[in-house]
Amino acid sequence: MFKRCFIILKEYFQWLRLSIKYKINYKKVVLVLINENKTLDYYAISYLKYFVKRKYADEAIILFHDAESKKMFEMFNFSFKVTTVYYPLEKIKKLYDYYSFEKFFDNIVFTYTSFPKYNLLGRVLDETSVNEQDTVCLALYHLREVLAPDETNTEKIYAN
Repeated sequence: MFKRCFIILKEYFQWLRLSIKYKINYKKVVLVLINENKTLDYYAISYLKYFVKRKYADEAIILFHDAESKKMFEMFNFSFKVTTVYYPLEKIKKLYDYYSFEKFFDNIVFTYTSFPKYNLLGRVLDETSVNEQDTVCLALYHLREVLAPDETNTEKIYAN
């Protein structure tokens, strides 16, 4: 029990350091790209403006852990400030572990589909006929409807 409490405390301080360093508040949203499902991550980026608008935010922070994700969001031109941050996968897992313990911030979303086992995004994709685009709108960003994504060349994502 003590060991688990110590781990949670470490994860809390990790979030605290991150939130202080990037001045994370309710005028910012945080998108954490996991790259388990490339198409889902693409739509998460393309619908980011709607999430920002829904949360009444002005800025976005995208955490990523691989070069493939970085290439993906570099294709987009945003009308709001977007800060991209390389964040190691191990730290992302710890951050998600803490988020699973205590939902500490309403403006953060993770694109996990296989972790934990009964993850909402993974269940929607596996158990229904809903595609990645609709899953991002309805299950990730909790938008009221499926909207049109940003105008970008979707073939770029699949060319790599």
